[in-house]
Amino acid sequence: MSIQLHFEPTGICNATCVFCTYASEENRKLPKKPMPMDLYHKIINEAKDLAPITEIAFAGLGEPLLDPHIIERITYAKKARPEWRLEMYTNGVYLYPAVVDALKSAGLDILVISLNAVSAAQHRSIMGLVDKFDRVCRHADYARSCDGIRVEVRAVVTGDTFTQADAQTFIGRWGAVQFGGHGKLILEMNWAGALGRTITPFDPNSCCKRALEQISVHRDGRVNLCCLDPLGKYSWGDLKTQTIREIYNAAGYVEFREWHRDNQAARHPLCKVCTRI
Repeated sequence: MSIQLHFEPTGICNATCVFCTYASEENRKLPKKPMPMDLYHKIINEAKDLAPITEIAFAGLGEPLLDPHIIERITYAKKARPEWRLEMYTNGVYLYPAVVDALKSAGLDILVISLNAVSAAQHRSIMGLVDKFDRVCRHADYARSCDGIRVEVRAVVTGDTFTQADAQTFIGRWGAVQFGGHGKLILEMNWAGALGRTITPFDPNSCCKRALEQISVHRDGRVNLCCLDPLGKYSWGDLKTQTIREIYNAAGYVEFREWHRDNQAARHPLCKVCTRI
């Protein structure tokens, strides 16, 4: 089995996307400081000796490029285990050409740019970013011109703020990843019920790959249920005082994965209402 170690490097974001819980009242109460580097080093040093961990992702509710240590984090992970696949999710506002070059030099393999719009007005309406659409498009065009790093430009299809017609325009601009392009469409998730609406039917008992293939690390070191529990309502343990192996093998975490393996995911209250991705 291949496992992704999913980091939230910072809790600060410059966007307020309509399909994200970043702007929620609960999140506003949480400290937004980046993950301390000594804690990050501890986690990476443990993870490099665990063969099932094959991927590192830098994402979460925060914008990774607002983490002053993001290049250092990527460099450290790549040196720790060169065969790891490293990916980062960004809204692209601060993805200047020099930053793209630095990310590539640090060892980033996959760069995911969340654009979520086909016009400046839509970009502002959906992401709360003013006069940034053209800048992000320029940054994405530069990134996809670079060899040695895979680039995906993504949009969340909501059905109202971003329609199927918008989706066609988006793919026309960026090309579809499955045909050698860079554009990818994602159906809106409900953040485990936090958004209060569901646009796609789902089976609450179905196995979610994130339950089996992801270890989600909050910026404070807690291991959350998964990346769709970004506020840490459910925590399996704390990497400040425990090891990855100890947390992963804890009885409650093992039972949780068994529920998903056996298609009984609804036994957990969060999974019961989550549309997955």
